[in-house]
Amino acid sequence: MNGSRYHIPAANIFETKDKFILAIDMPGTTKERIEISCDGDELSIFGKVEEINKEWEPLSTEFRLLDYRKEFTIGGKVNKDSIKAKYENGILIIELEKSESIKPRKIEIKTG
Repeated sequence: MNGSRYHIPAANIFETKDKFILAIDMPGTTKERIEISCDGDELSIFGKVEEINKEWEPLSTEFRLLDYRKEFTIGGKVNKDSIKAKYENGILIIELEKSESIKPRKIEIKTG
């Protein structure tokens, strides 16, 4: 990664009945250059950006190529053993299955 300078990518967070979905904007990398780790309550995402041809001499630069770094606090809301991820068209999608304790559940009513 590029020292301590990172780009914090934009993320959209969605929710279904059974899971949370993170959609993270990370163009310029590949799935092989992305690392996702879960340590305690922290979900960390790192992505290494591919460099533009080093032989080219810049005449004008309007953007910088910085590696990505993003962290989320997930606490006990997620089943950490079932985290899934895919990378497609510059978007990293992470699916986080909700833990049973926070899923809605129906309570049975007994008679007498």
